[in-house]
Amino acid sequence: MDDNLPAHLEAAERPLLPAEFDDHLRARLAALDAASDEHARDLRPDNTVRSYASDWKTWTTFCEQLQIPVTAATRGTLRAFVDYLWTREGRAYTTIDRKLAGVSVTLRRDYGVVLNKEDTKSARELLKDYRRRAAEAEEPARGRGKAPAMRVGALREIVAKCSDDVFGLRDRAMLLLGFSIAARRAELAGLRLRNIVEDPDGNGLLVHVMVSKTDPRTVPVPFGQDPATCPVRAWQAWAEEAQIADPDRHAFRAIHASGAVQPKGITPQRVGDIITAAGARARIPALFTGHSVRSGMATEARRAGKDRKAIAQVTGHKPNSKVLDGYMQIVDRWDGDDNALIGIGL
Repeated sequence: MDDNLPAHLEAAERPLLPAEFDDHLRARLAALDAASDEHARDLRPDNTVRSYASDWKTWTTFCEQLQIPVTAATRGTLRAFVDYLWTREGRAYTTIDRKLAGVSVTLRRDYGVVLNKEDTKSARELLKDYRRRAAEAEEPARGRGKAPAMRVGALREIVAKCSDDVFGLRDRAMLLLGFSIAARRAELAGLRLRNIVEDPDGNGLLVHVMVSKTDPRTVPVPFGQDPATCPVRAWQAWAEEAQIADPDRHAFRAIHASGAVQPKGITPQRVGDIITAAGARARIPALFTGHSVRSGMATEARRAGKDRKAIAQVTGHKPNSKVLDGYMQIVDRWDGDDNALIGIGL
C-alpha cells in the first residue's frame, strides 16, 4: 500500500496513480488535452492570436539566424533574443516584453516546453538594463508610448463634430459607449446586439462585454446628464438608423460609401482608425488611439472622486492592478494625500 494514501484505502480500492495508467487511458487523456487546447484557441480574441503569431514569427527568424531549434529557449538564448530585438531591430521596451510572453505561451501550448522562471526573469532584467542605459544616454523614446487619455472636454468636442448622417451616428455611439464601458478596440468590435440591452427599470443600458483580454464583465451605463454626450441616447439613435435586428450580429457595422449599413462588423483596427480620425476632425492636438477612450474614462472617474474598486468594475481590472495604477497616478500625483510636497509649508 502507498504510504502517501490513507490507511483505509486498500490497493484494490484506491484510484490509479498516473504512473499506473495504461496506454489506452493515456491516449484518451492526450486527446482531451488536445481538444481542450483547440477550444481555448477558438475562444481567444483574434487580436491576441495575431499577436502571438507575430511574436512567434520573430522568434523563429531569430532562431534561424543563430541556427538553433525553436525549442532551445535557454537563459542564454532568451537574453540573446532581447539583445537582438533591442540592438538590431530597435524595438520598444513594451514590444520586447510582450514578445517574450508570446514566445513563452506558444512554446508551452504547441511544444510542451515550459520556460524556466529564472531564465525569463534574467531576460527581462537585461531588458530593464537596456532601458535604463538608454534613458541615461538621453536616447529618444521608442514606440508610440501610452495612448493619451480622451478627457470629457475633448470627447464633448469630438462628438459635436460628428455628422448627423449614418456615419456620424455610428461614430458618436461608438465613442460615447466605448468611453462609458472603458472599452478596448477589440471589445467594441466584438459587441453583438444581444450584448447591449435596456435596463428593465429604464435606468439606461446593461452592456455585457464578452470579448475581452480579461474576464467578461457587465457595465451598467446610465443616461447622461447632457443629451449631447449621453451614451444611451447615442446608442439608441444608431441602432434605430442601422435597423439592427439580429441579436447575433455585430452592434457596430461597416458602412458602404453610399451610406448603406453592411451586415458585417468592423475590425479592432478599424475601431482605432475611427477614433483617431474623429479626434483629428475635431482638431484636438492629441493623437488619440483606440485605447484613449478606455484610459480617458478611468482618468475622469478618478478625478471625480470615484472609488478605484468602482472604476475597476467598469474597466475589468483587478482592484490592485498595476495598469489601473497607471491611470490613477495621472490624477493622484496632484492629490494632497499622495503628493508629499503638498501642504508641507513650501
